[in-house]
Amino acid sequence: MEQSSLDTIQFCLEFVKNNYSSQSQNVQCRNWLKMVMQLLEEGGHPNKDFIIMNLMEVDGYFSGSNTKATSNTIHEKIELVKTLL
Repeated sequence: MEQSSLDTIQFCLEFVKNNYSSQSQNVQCRNWLKMVMQLLEEGGHPNKDFIIMNLMEVDGYFSGSNTKATSNTIHEKIELVKTLL
């Protein structure tokens, strides 16, 4: 993956990590998550499928479809993804 894509992904993940508790930022967090998933798809990261699966769980927290997710889940998933990158 290109460094600019990785930098963008890091920015997006930091935004989500820092704003997931602010309900007014839910839509923006979901937008950043979608951008990360798109960049991973385009960049062909070797762990993209696993990373995207985890990001979809985070997105489910914001959309309400993942009712089991908590704020701890979000933090753990974001940190896992950052480690894999």
